[in-house]
Amino acid sequence: MAAEEHFLFDVDEGVGIVTLNRPDRLNAIHWEMARGLVELFRDLRHRDEVRVIVLTGAGKAFCAGGDAEWISGSGERGLPGLSDVPLERYQRKTPAGPIGEFTRMIVEVEKPVIAAISGAVMGAGLAFALACDRRIADTTTRMCAAMVRLGFAPDCGITWFLPRVTRLSTALMMVETGRILEAEECQREGLIDELVETGQALPKALEYAKRLATGPSVAIDLARRFIHKSLTSTLDEMIDYEAVAATMSSHTKDAREGTRAFLEKRKPKFEGH
Repeated sequence: MAAEEHFLFDVDEGVGIVTLNRPDRLNAIHWEMARGLVELFRDLRHRDEVRVIVLTGAGKAFCAGGDAEWISGSGERGLPGLSDVPLERYQRKTPAGPIGEFTRMIVEVEKPVIAAISGAVMGAGLAFALACDRRIADTTTRMCAAMVRLGFAPDCGITWFLPRVTRLSTALMMVETGRILEAEECQREGLIDELVETGQALPKALEYAKRLATGPSVAIDLARRFIHKSLTSTLDEMIDYEAVAATMSSHTKDAREGTRAFLEKRKPKFEGH
């Protein structure tokens, strides 16, 4: 397993496993950690041996949100309004920097990303989980749009994902109160797709991810892309986009194999190209 200082990465049968690795801080994220994750996901977009990604956390939490030292303004990296440390030009234009950008990269990696969740899923960590295609969580999970508890407005994409993943009233309640939702309530509100026994989130997520990894990857990735596209498009636009996607996927070996297998009444053997 190749280890970075703040996260781990491994590949298992076509599944890239990304583990947030600050267990002593409940995997709270800071600038350098986020920058490394953004770079990793940019690289994974072009790595054909990785067809699906599982995002999880080491220890007892998924991600407790922004690192307390950084968001307090007391660290070496400046925070607008809370510290006197000079800000680089990039941060002046994008205050959340790579932390917000990592949410975007979870979508833009253009491969399925499955969240394996346990423990705290707070603030930015909630944004990361919501950006994933599917959330498989164990009974220790607790979710919270924690920003308001510290006097901050929500960030990292939470206000975009929450009303799309759960009900509008639940989204409003979460960002207005910062109330912590326990695992069963998270499942009832649609924030968790599958609730499993304690310690079983990662094995279950890997089982699901490996099933996807044996599928026609180009078609799956295009389907994922256009589901996201549909959130800001009309029906007429999506019919046209889907026609393009169908044409693109028809040129793959997997499309020929899938059609042949259907005619021969056997299970297809997809190779991902």
